[in-house]
Order: sequence, then C-alpha cells, then structure tokens
Amino acid sequence: MKSKFSLWPLLTLAAIVLPALYLAYTWPALPSQIPTHFGSNGQANGFTAKQNMWLPCVALPLGLYLLLLVLPRLDPKRRLDTTTPNFQKLTLALVGLMAGLNMLSLYAALHPQKQPGQLLNVVLGLFFALIGNYLTTVPPNYFVGIRTPWALEFPHIWARTHRLSGRLFFVTGLASAALALVWPGEVATGALLTGVLGTVVVAYAYSYWLYRQANQQLSTSGKQ
Repeated sequence: MKSKFSLWPLLTLAAIVLPALYLAYTWPALPSQIPTHFGSNGQANGFTAKQNMWLPCVALPLGLYLLLLVLPRLDPKRRLDTTTPNFQKLTLALVGLMAGLNMLSLYAALHPQKQPGQLLNVVLGLFFALIGNYLTTVPPNYFVGIRTPWALEFPHIWARTHRLSGRLFFVTGLASAALALVWPGEVATGALLTGVLGTVVVAYAYSYWLYRQANQQLSTSGKQ
C-alpha cells in the first residue's frame, strides 16, 4: 500500500533549515547587534549579539520539532497522532512561527530603515490562521486546544467549541495579516490582540453555554 504524499512535513523541514541558511548567507553583512524584540510601533527595542543568533536559528527550531514528535506519546489516551495532516499543520505553525521571527530579526538588522513591525504582524497573523485551521478538527487531548473543563469532559462540547474557536482564530489571523500590509503596526497589533483575546473569551463562554444546554436537556428528559 502506497503512503499518501503530504506537503506539510516538507514545509516544516524548510522552516527548520531556512533560518540557518539565511543566517549563514547574511553573516558577513550583519551588524554586531541584532534586534530581537519590537514594540507595538514596530520599532526594535531589544537586541542581542549576532553570535547568539545561531542558537535560535539552528537549535531551537529543530528542538521544537523533536519535542512535538515526542509530546503526543505522553498523552495517556494517545489521541494525538503525529502522522496525521492535521497534527502536521500544528507542527508547521509552531516551527514556522519560530523560523519567521528569527528571519525577521535578521532582516530587520540588515534593513534598519524599514518597518519590520509590519512584517511581524504578518507572521503572527499567518500563525494564528494556521492554528485556527488546525483547531477546527483537533481531537480531545490534554496538551493542545481550548481545554475548558466542560470540553474535556464531553467530546461533543469539545468538537463544537473548537470548530467555532478555530474559525474565529483563522479569520482573526488573516484579517490582521492583511491589515499589517496597509495600516501602521499599532492598528494590526491591536486587531490581532483583540481578535485573539476575544476568541478565547467567546470559546470559554460558548463551551460553558453548551454544557448548560446539555444539563438542561438531561433534566428535561429525566422529568418525562
């Protein structure tokens, strides 16, 4: 039986390798200090020596990838399968976020006159869009997702909560990434934070509402 080809592992491999290649390629032109933190206005406000960039660009993406391979094995119910396309999307989202942030730092060091904060919001927006796409079909587990007590207790509440929150994260991510291309950094950052926090609040409230609805239905059927 032939195994099905999946693009997600290849994209994840690219996300692991590209920061190291970009660092090696740009090494002679890099300044001694590399920006690693940016304020809401898009300006760099934290720096590190360029020699320190080898760790985040080489070891951390690979280490995160290996951790994600091992983590599902710690789930006592083994509901997370690392071979499924859905879990591979999660792996790409997390490794890709780390790779994108590292490459953004290098790009900002090479182009200090530009506005890297806008690109930062694009990276974060795409990350939440991928996470949202993953959450819509994530199975119940103890590590990833909107782990409300009601969702963990009842599989149907988990499924409905994650379908809603996943779609909201997806829309929030794409909208903030699009805003980052046409508006100042503060607008896109505010939209992203509002969307993410709002999604979490809505997800918890919706999960509890589903629980109350299920209890009411049980009470009604018990009285009949």
